[in-house]
Amino acid sequence: MHGYQERIQGADRVLRIRRIRRVVFAGLLALTVVLIAARLGGEGTSLKPFFLPVNGILEVSLIMGLVASIIGLYLRFLEIRNAQRDNQRFLMAKSSMTRAVRTAGFAIGVAVALLLAITPIVAASLFSDPLQVVPVKASSTEVVSFTSPDPLGITFATQAVVSATAGNFSVAVRRNNVTLSTKLLNGPNSIPVDIEPTMWAAYANWSIVFTNRDPFLGYVRFVLQKGVVPTLFSTVPFLVFLYAGAQVGWWVLLRPIRERTRESSRHAVRELEAGERFYDPSMSATDGAPMETPEAVTKSFASPPPPPPVRPEPPPPPTPAPVARPVKPEPPRPTPRPVVREPETADSLVRKASGLVTSGSFQAGLAAFQDALRLEPGHILALQGQATCLLRLNRRSEAFDVYERIITNYPKNLEAHRAVVRLYAEDRRWRECLERVENLLRVRPNDPAGLEMKGDSLSNLGRRPEALAAYEAAAAVDPANENLRQKIEEVRVDVPGLLSRALIGSASGNYRQALASFDEILEVEPSNVNALIGKAVAYRRSGKPQEALNCLDLVLGVQPVNASAILNRGNILLEEGDREGALEAFDRLTQLYPNDEEAWAAQAEVLVKMGRDDDAQRAFTEALKVSPGNEAIQRRILELAAAKLVEGDIIQTLLSIKGIGQARARALFEAGFKTAEDFAKATPKSLMAVKGVTRKVAEDLVEHFKSALEPKATQ
Repeated sequence: MHGYQERIQGADRVLRIRRIRRVVFAGLLALTVVLIAARLGGEGTSLKPFFLPVNGILEVSLIMGLVASIIGLYLRFLEIRNAQRDNQRFLMAKSSMTRAVRTAGFAIGVAVALLLAITPIVAASLFSDPLQVVPVKASSTEVVSFTSPDPLGITFATQAVVSATAGNFSVAVRRNNVTLSTKLLNGPNSIPVDIEPTMWAAYANWSIVFTNRDPFLGYVRFVLQKGVVPTLFSTVPFLVFLYAGAQVGWWVLLRPIRERTRESSRHAVRELEAGERFYDPSMSATDGAPMETPEAVTKSFASPPPPPPVRPEPPPPPTPAPVARPVKPEPPRPTPRPVVREPETADSLVRKASGLVTSGSFQAGLAAFQDALRLEPGHILALQGQATCLLRLNRRSEAFDVYERIITNYPKNLEAHRAVVRLYAEDRRWRECLERVENLLRVRPNDPAGLEMKGDSLSNLGRRPEALAAYEAAAAVDPANENLRQKIEEVRVDVPGLLSRALIGSASGNYRQALASFDEILEVEPSNVNALIGKAVAYRRSGKPQEALNCLDLVLGVQPVNASAILNRGNILLEEGDREGALEAFDRLTQLYPNDEEAWAAQAEVLVKMGRDDDAQRAFTEALKVSPGNEAIQRRILELAAAKLVEGDIIQTLLSIKGIGQARARALFEAGFKTAEDFAKATPKSLMAVKGVTRKVAEDLVEHFKSALEPKATQ
């Protein structure tokens, strides 16, 4: 009956796989034993003297263990795949992934430790013998014997470092009484004597023979250095790394299964139909109510038996007299147990975080969403809430990373796709935005918002025909969207062509046609900066400075740091006589763009007209630093220097005239009277136009300079 129930539930496949795994592992174990025996026999294993090389056992065991691990992982995969319910698959995958991570971490740690360069050195130093001193009598021989490798084949003698403070000695190395090498040692020196420098060949008896060649007693010191089999630091780490790689690959293979079965396993109980029963082979007959026999089940479906005959009830017994009993005191009531709070789950934390976000506590909500993700890293609602909180906290890059994680784990999540597209559009990264829109439309081809954003991306990239097709496709899906109709009208207008014709018309003096073209552009794109600046230039050239300033103000409302708009505004204000306004505009321009020589030159020209020659000289110098080869700026600097000299001469001359002070001299100079010829040609009336100059002073000035120029004319 038990096997029949397993076949009904589909558990016989899992059991069959487990039996196969036991058989396979038993076979691999037997094969491993055979291979180890063959390897040990080839390396000269013996019981007397005892010699059992562990390196052979270790290599064969690791290789067969790797094979067994790969086969076992494959059979485990078949077992997971043949499980009947998602909750079973989830638990099996989760436990296998946890075990794989721990095993891979341990294996990688062991392999890295063995691969470190210092590990063989430390191991050899631990096994090396201490210093030995051997007295050698005059003209005699002393022999030091040892075996190599050790009984387990882990360490072996690599060389002996022999030294003597005085005397002459002969040092010979013998293997199984066969001399391999002989060296001479003269004190006070030391010599290395090789035994087996790289690896032992076989178990052998070794001896070092010291021969004293002098007629007096001598002492020889030697250190027998040992090494560890190199297999531990080459082959073993490689095999361990392969084992770790197999575990990592196993983890990667199981991760999609775990993620796919997580939700269904969590809600498995809710998905059960009402009245469905399950067979649990682990439940005994004593658990719960006793099971009904087949006969009882059969009877339960048959017609009910006839009721038994009614028997007369016996008369009630006589009521005895009440006996007074002592009243027992009531036992004390037990103290109520404190309410045990259920542990937080990912779902409960998400609900708590959603409430915090609704109340505006985005930082606290973010912390709650992160706690939920610690319990369940792939919780979709927690990931979406985390990204929303990061956006509200203006942590855009982190929010972008979260959305990327959502798309990686849930490729069909529309909300994440739309959020990434929106972030790229806000940053005006239209190429990346177009790529992400294409990904969104692969998930939902007729999404109107996605089609509209595709049109926006194509329009900003200058691909207007494709943008028009995208907008029309979006309008076909969402015909009530008025914004789409406006965008369709805008993209149908050839804005680049109109702008080119308008600029040509403005440059050729056809201002009416240019202004009409600019207005046509601004009807479909009211914030087109190039059209507004071009319209302002056309107004300025046609003698309408106020209209030009209005256009430039619109530009600065859209782009407050637009250099062209600020420069044109300053030039118009200067032409209109508003030197302070022009200087303010040029000062702002030089602060925003300190490497713009045109801005420095414009500022300098305003300062010249305001009579601030020193400031103008500094501005021209800054412009020359930005553009050292600009001849026009160099010429203006020389003109300012020359004018400064002339100004000094004429000011000194004016101060020598009676009734002329510093203020009147400066006012006359700024009014344009900068040379003696200017004063000689002037009339008293023109001089009186200067503030502070009276008729008497004007006549004296004209007479003074005329008399000063008459001797020069005579000569």
